[in-house]
Amino acid sequence: MHHPNRPLTGPAGVLERLGLGAIALADCLWLYLRILGGRARLDLPAFAAALRQSGLSVLPALTLVSIVLGLILGRQGELLLAGFALPDALLISLTYAIALELLPVLIGILVAGRAGVALAVRQAGLAVSGELDGLLVNGIDPIRYTLAPALLAMLLMSAAFAVWTLLVTGLTTWVWLWASVALSPARLVETLAHAIGPADLVGALVKPPLFALLVAPLACVNGIAAGRDPRGIARAATATMLGAIGLILVADLLYLLLIG
Repeated sequence: MHHPNRPLTGPAGVLERLGLGAIALADCLWLYLRILGGRARLDLPAFAAALRQSGLSVLPALTLVSIVLGLILGRQGELLLAGFALPDALLISLTYAIALELLPVLIGILVAGRAGVALAVRQAGLAVSGELDGLLVNGIDPIRYTLAPALLAMLLMSAAFAVWTLLVTGLTTWVWLWASVALSPARLVETLAHAIGPADLVGALVKPPLFALLVAPLACVNGIAAGRDPRGIARAATATMLGAIGLILVADLLYLLLIG
């Protein structure tokens, strides 16, 4: 049974949410193709706001996390280089675990989670206030109006931050190792190049946008599921944050099993 003020609930609610999420994602991708073909336009003010939410507001925290992880990696690398007979292999394993696995997950949680919660709250606000119905009455697709700009911003910022965090973490790690054990850049690059191939780097760069593709439709559907209940806004935000973490971790595991 559906709650009168909360759609997409009950035993069939999960399937309904999955279906609506898939439709919303396909609708956005089709819109992007039409924009590239000059047959549609993007809501630029909404896109700019989404860039701020998923980009500028997250950049300081993400940079700080990258520096801290670089320091951790540098310190652990220093200990490995000083205490083991085969430090390169151990250093490579540690680098792979932190730079190529942990960082993409953190980017997904910070970027997709932050922007996803904002999208869910906005969508829920439209549903609770009745503006969602008003958009439909006026022939405006509310999913394109809210989801399309946010998803595009999340995709762009996730890809940009994937490059940024790898650079910041790598530079911080090298500075530590250079200062502590005089590790030359040539040796570090040579060591990593022998163990980390192009496919590994591609995976680290592809994962954050992939996470955004999963989280954005989830946020949109959770917002719609708020219905006319004002308490649904808080529920949508909480469900989106928790759902984003779960989706990101499951997607990362499946990527490792199927591709990695």
